[in-house]
Amino acid sequence: MTTISNTTQGKLLIYGATGFTGSLVVHEAARRGLDFDIAGRNKDKLAALSAELTVPYHVFSVDDIDGWEKGLEGKTALLNIAGPFSQTANQAMDACITFKVHYVDITAEVDIYRLAERKDAAATAAGIMVMSGSGLFTTYDPLVVHTAQRVKNPVALRVAFTYSGGFTPGSVASSANIIGAGLLVRKNGELIKLSEAQSASFDVGNGPEEFSLLPLGGVVLSFKSTGIPDIEEYFKLALPANSAKEGVLTEGHSPADLTTERSTILIEVTGEDGTIVRSMADMPAGYMPTASSAVEIVSRVLNGSVKTGFQSPASAYGAALLTSLPVVNVTDF
Repeated sequence: MTTISNTTQGKLLIYGATGFTGSLVVHEAARRGLDFDIAGRNKDKLAALSAELTVPYHVFSVDDIDGWEKGLEGKTALLNIAGPFSQTANQAMDACITFKVHYVDITAEVDIYRLAERKDAAATAAGIMVMSGSGLFTTYDPLVVHTAQRVKNPVALRVAFTYSGGFTPGSVASSANIIGAGLLVRKNGELIKLSEAQSASFDVGNGPEEFSLLPLGGVVLSFKSTGIPDIEEYFKLALPANSAKEGVLTEGHSPADLTTERSTILIEVTGEDGTIVRSMADMPAGYMPTASSAVEIVSRVLNGSVKTGFQSPASAYGAALLTSLPVVNVTDF
């Protein structure tokens, strides 16, 4: 692994720019003053967004290697927003490795984190970073590192995530892949699949509640950042009352409608001596945090702050990444 740092800002390509999340991301990137092009498959939508933001656009599918070559020419990094990522990530990662461009995405699919992990050697040889999960895990992963630092020799991690805010059509499609990955946990450093569902009780501020085991991705990403050998993750869904019909967000749905909703991440770490510590992050619900988190990550990449090979948000940027995120409140107890 090589750490690269410079002070010259590079240029970004945002692929999947015209969907609900993509639109949030490109507007946040513009607000932050990043230098970027947009890309995707829908020419009309790309042209309209290009005219609005005065940025170049490229039209190509993920299987079009010539399109990738032209789109990635002169770029420092790619931010892939096009879900479901089971249909886009492998091609996009391979294009970045071929053309030596850093890769970042916002997926929540654990199998894509495992895919990124398998690209480690190729990415390292190409001198690039491959980071999957720059949405939720920009908060989740550094919070795990922060909590783990509070005990001596952390040996076990449990996570309880309460989500509120609705889902985009891309996320709905991705959810089948998340569930399809199976009941993954980390035991003695090895990734294993449980045969039966299990639940656990956690108190995130409203008294004890039951959460269901679901591989959120820490079994891969937070193992990368901490090396904690035993990891279990649990999930509870709380759809907001003011979400779109059946909780599905469309391109016309206003993100402002979700500003009062909150999501929580509770981290519980056990040290070798049996000490148990907990930290909890309370943050805005929905996709606005995803946009700000992803843009925070790629802004660092464009400024040359990268580690080559497969990385998680915290393996690259540590617990201090938490302090760069807007409206994330952390409580230790």
